Amino acid sequence: MRYIFLATILTGLLILGMFGLRGHKFNETPVEIFPDMDRQDRINAQSRSDFFADGVGSRKPVNGTVPIGFSIPEVAANEGDAILDGFSLSGSYFNSGQMGEYFGDGMPVEIKADKAFLIRGKERYGIYCAICHADSGNGNGPVRSFGPNGGQIPIANLHDAKFSDPSNQEYRPDGEIFSIITNGRGLMGPYGGAIPAKDRWAIIAYLRVLQDAKISAAEQKDKEEAKESEKVSTEQT
Repeated sequence: MRYIFLATILTGLLILGMFGLRGHKFNETPVEIFPDMDRQDRINAQSRSDFFADGVGSRKPVNGTVPIGFSIPEVAANEGDAILDGFSLSGSYFNSGQMGEYFGDGMPVEIKADKAFLIRGKERYGIYCAICHADSGNGNGPVRSFGPNGGQIPIANLHDAKFSDPSNQEYRPDGEIFSIITNGRGLMGPYGGAIPAKDRWAIIAYLRVLQDAKISAAEQKDKEEAKESEKVSTEQT
């Protein structure tokens, strides 16, 4: 019994020695059982570093640095020029989605909407859009379920008439969707700094394929139901 009592006291003193004085100021470096990488060779943002001769920790990119996946343009871009492998400038339809004061519809002349372009659009859509709008575009992506107080976040269904039916008064043409992707709208943030202009158009082209596929499926279903109804009516007569 005596040994158990002594062991309990020693254990308590050990715990007190390890954790009981945490938060107090000491002149000496405390003993750390688990340092958790609190002290390591790194450069904090906006802090000084003796590693560099000028003492500045935050460094500018090396001259000629190009983001991964992009190429150095052969000539300087003019305002409004289309940069097919980069981010957009203002001005042209390719870069803004606008024709004068209005949003345009259809792909820019710089775009070749072939199979490879649509595959690229599907890939980019899966990376940037499906998390909210779902793979099908119906707005039931994973993010929808993370609303406040366990509710749902209202996310646009891209098959609604205002996105897919040009005869709808609220119809969003291709140029307006391009602008929404670029600048954001409502709860959706801007993606202009993350998705190159050409990839934004690829996403729009793929979205139109999704919409057309759903419309075709609905029309086919209506035809089959009408045919079945006609068959039943004939049998009854």
